[in-house]
Amino acid sequence: MLRRLSISNFALIESIELTIDDGMTVLLGETGAGKSIIIDALAAALGERLSAESLRSGAKKAVVEAVFTVSAAHPVRTTIDRHQLDWSDDELILRRELTASGTSRCFVNDTPTPATTVKEIASDLIDFHGQHDTHGLLDVATHRAVLDMMALTDAHRLAMRETWIALRTRERELEGLRDRARTADADRARLAFIVDEISAISPQPGEDEQIAAELRRAESQEAVVAHARAVRDALYAGDTSAYDQIQIALNGLRNLLPFQPDLDGAIADLESARVSCKESAASVAHLADGEDFSPERLESLRQRQLLLQRLLRKYGSLEHACEEHDRARNEMALLDNVDDQLDIAEAARVRAHADAVRCANELRSLRASRVDSLAQTVADVLGRMGMPSATFEVRLSPCELSASGSDAVEFLFSSNAGEPPRVLGKVASGGELSRVMLALKQALAQHASHGTMVFDEIDTGISGRVARTVGEVMKSLSSTHQILCITHLAQIASLADHFVQVVKSEHNGQTTVDARRLDADQALVEVAKLLSGEHVTDSSLSGARELMSPQPRGKATRAKR
Repeated sequence: MLRRLSISNFALIESIELTIDDGMTVLLGETGAGKSIIIDALAAALGERLSAESLRSGAKKAVVEAVFTVSAAHPVRTTIDRHQLDWSDDELILRRELTASGTSRCFVNDTPTPATTVKEIASDLIDFHGQHDTHGLLDVATHRAVLDMMALTDAHRLAMRETWIALRTRERELEGLRDRARTADADRARLAFIVDEISAISPQPGEDEQIAAELRRAESQEAVVAHARAVRDALYAGDTSAYDQIQIALNGLRNLLPFQPDLDGAIADLESARVSCKESAASVAHLADGEDFSPERLESLRQRQLLLQRLLRKYGSLEHACEEHDRARNEMALLDNVDDQLDIAEAARVRAHADAVRCANELRSLRASRVDSLAQTVADVLGRMGMPSATFEVRLSPCELSASGSDAVEFLFSSNAGEPPRVLGKVASGGELSRVMLALKQALAQHASHGTMVFDEIDTGISGRVARTVGEVMKSLSSTHQILCITHLAQIASLADHFVQVVKSEHNGQTTVDARRLDADQALVEVAKLLSGEHVTDSSLSGARELMSPQPRGKATRAKR
C-alpha cells in the first residue's frame, strides 16, 4: 500500500507531504487546481518518463518520494530480489530526483536504479487509470492478458514461456543444420583445404621463434662462440674461474668454523653459488664448442622459415594455425555426420513442439473455464452501473502458437437490448469504455497483485445515478485495494473514506499548488461545492449530507505538510 507521498519543487508544487490511508481517498479541487500534477509526480517516482520542464521555476532540484508498505508474500519481493536490490524491512521507498541540468535519477531504498527497473517494480505495486487509459481496451492484444489474470497463475505462464523458448531453440538448431547440409559439399572442400595446408607444414607452437634464434646464431657464429667461451671460462673452466675462487673461500670458511660456529649460513650460501656457477657454465657449453651450421642446414632452416611465415601471415600465429587446423578437422567430422544430426535435431524439435502444444492446450482449458465467469461478472457490474441491457462476451479462438499459448481473446460488447455483441472498440463510447474497464477491475480485483489503484477522472461521460453506481463499484474495490481517485462528481466523491483538497494560489507573483487532508465537516463543504459551485447553499449542504450519510465517518486527522 502507498503510505506517504512527498513532493518538492515539482511543476507548480513547492512542497507537499501526504499520508495515504487504506480505503478510498479522493482528491478534490477546482479544474486546473493541480490534482493531476500530484498524480504526475507519483508516476515520476514510479519510473515514468519525466520532462525537464517538471522542475519548479527557480528551483535547483525536484524530489518525489513514494513510500509503500509491502507484505512478506507480495510478488514485488521476487522482482526486487531478481534485481539484487537491498531491502531489509516492510517499507519500500521509490524516489525520483530531477536537477536543473535536466538530469533525472531513480532510487529504490536509496540505491540508484534504472528507470526501467523501477517501472517493473512499480507495476507490482500500483495500477494507474486515466481518462484516456481505457483506450487500452481498444487493443485486442490486451484482452488475453485481462482474461489470464483470472485464469492463469505465474507458474502456468512460466511453463508456457519455457516450452516456447525450448521449441524456438530446437527450431533454430534444426535450421542451422539444414543450412549446413545445403552447403556441405562446398564447406567440406574449404575445410579440407585448410586441414591439408596446415598438415603439410605441421607447425609446432613456438617453432618460428626457435628457427629465428638459430639463424641469428648462425649469422653471428664467431661472436656467439667467443661470448659463450668467456662465460664458461669465467664461471667454471678458466684457471681463475668463479667456481675455483668460491671453492677456495669455502675451504677458508670451513677452517674458521671451529672459531665461529655461526658461519654455517655463509657456507651454505657459497655452496649454492658454486653449484649455480657450474650449472650456468653448462647451459652455454654447447655454444662455446660451436654449432654445425653447414650450408645445407642453413638452407633447410631458411626454407622452413618461409613455410612458417606463410602460415603466420594467414593465421597470425602458429598457435592460431594449430587451433584452426583442429577446428576445421572437427567441423569436417560434423559434416560427415550431418544427416544423422538432422534426424536427431528433427526428433528434438518434434518433442519440443509437442511439449509446447500440450502446455498451450492446458492454458486453453484454463482460459475456457473462466470465460463465462468473467463475462457474467462484467455484465452484472455493468448492470449495477446503469447498463442493465449491456451484453459482454469473451471470445476465445485458436491462433498461431506463441509464448502465450495458441489462443486469441477478444471482448465483444453491446449496450442495447436486441443488438448483437460486436468488437468492444468499435461500438463502445468513451463513458461506456470507462465503465467496462471498471467492471473488469471489479471482476479481477481478487486476482490482482496491485495494492493501490489510481483513477484519474475516469468519470468522463457519466453523471447522476450512473455516477453513483460507478462510485459504489470504486467503493467496493476499496475493500481489497487502496483507491486514490480524482473526480468532479459529488456522487463519487461522497463515497470516499478520506479527502484531500488541492488548491492553487499566487504569492509574490509565483503560483503554488498545495494539498491538505480534510476532516468530515470540511469534506462536507467541498462535496457541496461539487453540487452547487463555489457558492455553498443550504440545499447543496443538505444534498451533500444525504450523499455522504450512507458512509458515516468520524473526524480525519490532518496530513503532515
